[in-house]
Amino acid sequence: MLNVAICDDDTLILAKVGELVGDFFRKNCTEIKTQLYQSSENLIYDLHDGLNYNLFLLDIEMPGANGMEIAKSIHDHMPAATVIFITSHLEYAIEAYEFSVFRYIPKSAIEEKLPAALRDFYKLYGLERNEFYMVQTKKRVEQLNYRDILYILKNGKYTVFYLSGSRTVSVRKTLAQVFKEINKDYFYFVDRGCIVNLAKVIGVNDNGVLLPDDRQLVISRSSIPELKKVLLKFWGRQI
Repeated sequence: MLNVAICDDDTLILAKVGELVGDFFRKNCTEIKTQLYQSSENLIYDLHDGLNYNLFLLDIEMPGANGMEIAKSIHDHMPAATVIFITSHLEYAIEAYEFSVFRYIPKSAIEEKLPAALRDFYKLYGLERNEFYMVQTKKRVEQLNYRDILYILKNGKYTVFYLSGSRTVSVRKTLAQVFKEINKDYFYFVDRGCIVNLAKVIGVNDNGVLLPDDRQLVISRSSIPELKKVLLKFWGRQI
């Protein structure tokens, strides 16, 4: 679980950053817990109370304690944490150098610049290397990154992984065994013969599950209402 704190006194910016962060980590199959702070003093209080975060996204100019004060506190007490400043005041970059701030994102370019900064953080944090399913046969060993798995189907004595890029990989295991081995709450048993990666689902209609690259997974109509409930709950946890 990755813990993220976002602090900005502007509620619109706070909501936008939270949305972008949730969307990024959902698509990369990473479980996160995000806390939004409109008050910098509340964030500092929680830090002094022992709350720990892996990633901070902070405004600099805020009433009360500013982003610089928070960054100093983080640097002193949680040196392993990463700080990204989202600000209209890039002139503070030199002053904040000593606090090892990871990135500076202009508020005027949040949608363009923040996803790239999150990708760099994601690689640095090393999550990509740890989130995979190991396929081992007599002929090969392969790691399937969870973020590349769209859905998984039963096919006789085999379980087939359907991956991004129209690639498939088969293993001689039951679907239930694979589901137990993955053990991630964003993989959902749609019905007896199908597991779908909720992090990759774009939507659901009367015909089935909508996936990237205009792909659609047909499922039984009786499974659709429950899938919609599960999907909405999953999306809600990412915000």
